[in-house]
Amino acid sequence: MTLTVRLDSAIESALERYCAERGVTKSLVVQECLAGYLLADQAQAGKAALAERAAAAEPQVSDNYKAFAEAGLIGGIALGHGADKAAVRARIAESFAQRKARRGGV
Repeated sequence: MTLTVRLDSAIESALERYCAERGVTKSLVVQECLAGYLLADQAQAGKAALAERAAAAEPQVSDNYKAFAEAGLIGGIALGHGADKAAVRARIAESFAQRKARRGGV
């Protein structure tokens, strides 16, 4: 295929100098530039498609999240109590006190 491209004088002289220094044709340089441009565009489209598929996929819940949920530590209200840091610390302290009492205060 033949393609005619209009270049301003600065780009044209830079292209001629580049080709002369490397001993390649203008056609080769333009073909390589177009190929790089088009491949980059395809790669960007591929990344966008991958991101869309990842966003549409169901999130996988980690084992840690499951364990925290079972312990009642996930969400604003858990087991009838708040699940903020202060409430969690209070429940832990209460749990330790109960264990200590069962062991006879040891």
